[in-house]
Amino acid sequence: MSEFTVCAVVCEYDPFHNGHLYQLARAREITHARYMVCIMSGCITQRGSFSRYDRHLRALSALRHGADLVLELPVRFSCASAPEFAGGAVSIARRLGHCTHLSFGCEPDLIPQLDRIAALLRQEPDMFAATFRSLHKTGLSYPAAYARAMATCLQEPGLDEKLSAPNAILALQYLRALPEEIRPVPVVRIGQYHDRTVSAFSSAGALREAARDGRLNAENAALSMPDPDLYLAAEAKREIHPPDALSESLLYLIRTASPQELRAVCGMDEGLENRFLELARQVRSREELLAAVKTRRYTYAHLSRVCTCILLRLTRQQAAALPEPEYARILGFRRHVAPLLRAIAETEGAIPLISRARDLPRDSVQFRLDHRAQVLWSLGCACPERQLGNPDLTVPPVILD
Repeated sequence: MSEFTVCAVVCEYDPFHNGHLYQLARAREITHARYMVCIMSGCITQRGSFSRYDRHLRALSALRHGADLVLELPVRFSCASAPEFAGGAVSIARRLGHCTHLSFGCEPDLIPQLDRIAALLRQEPDMFAATFRSLHKTGLSYPAAYARAMATCLQEPGLDEKLSAPNAILALQYLRALPEEIRPVPVVRIGQYHDRTVSAFSSAGALREAARDGRLNAENAALSMPDPDLYLAAEAKREIHPPDALSESLLYLIRTASPQELRAVCGMDEGLENRFLELARQVRSREELLAAVKTRRYTYAHLSRVCTCILLRLTRQQAAALPEPEYARILGFRRHVAPLLRAIAETEGAIPLISRARDLPRDSVQFRLDHRAQVLWSLGCACPERQLGNPDLTVPPVILD
């Protein structure tokens, strides 16, 4: 049993906003955590796109507003389906050896159902697996088939609609992956995910959209984010990665690939490579490609992740060879977290924590993928100066007192 109370939060913070501030504060209040550890996506997010803002900038926001330690979720898991994303993050939390809680955002009407859902997920009865496969074969997307199978097995009409809410499937996968020694701490999400206006509790997606459209300014950013100046400065300097920044590179790789090469890409299932090969010659951008390839069976996020896997040269075989993170890279910390860092280092079997670039295992699959992701983020950055150098191996962790 850990001598500390440590609460982990899996996050992206692209950008860090008031809803994130609330979750960190509420999770610490519920758990009385001595340390809040954020396991944060680096350059690539779960929706398959490159983060708009630099990972160290986002880590700085988190450390200023409730986090004590920020670890990077490797791209193999940050750019993956919900089960793999949750599994990779929970693996890091578990292998810290001192994590007692894991907090995640959840819709209010789903919280009363979580215990029953968690019990079903842990048992995974044959009926659930068969129902899911049957629904998926009809052409339903993975999330839709999963939600409907859950509602059917629990005999809970309308549950599938609740599970279609943002982050609901991720919440279920956290529950499924958590070991008994780490207690789940759901925190009610506040704000409307689909509201694209900028308000006190805007979603990260609404803020990114406002930034892209030129609607994010000093007044409304201050309303939505605790660190508006950081993000407005990044926008002003163009230290951002626009959504279509690597469109030409992506289309080049697809148009010049063989069917066999594309078929090997992680997530390229059931002949999907043929649609990519055919349609990539008829579009001019990543967004046009996704709109053309999109079907009822495949979500936009799944196809977006496939596009990013093409850029990363991530194959199905490589993904299978990395079932869990090999190490956790430290993006930033507060100095008072030193006792926890020492305790983790002294714990037998704990995941290695790496803060210095020279200690990175450069022959590992994880390093190669994460390094490619950072190189791609830099090359796609709208600021010419940020396209130069090798920040993955030169920028140190953020350290605050």
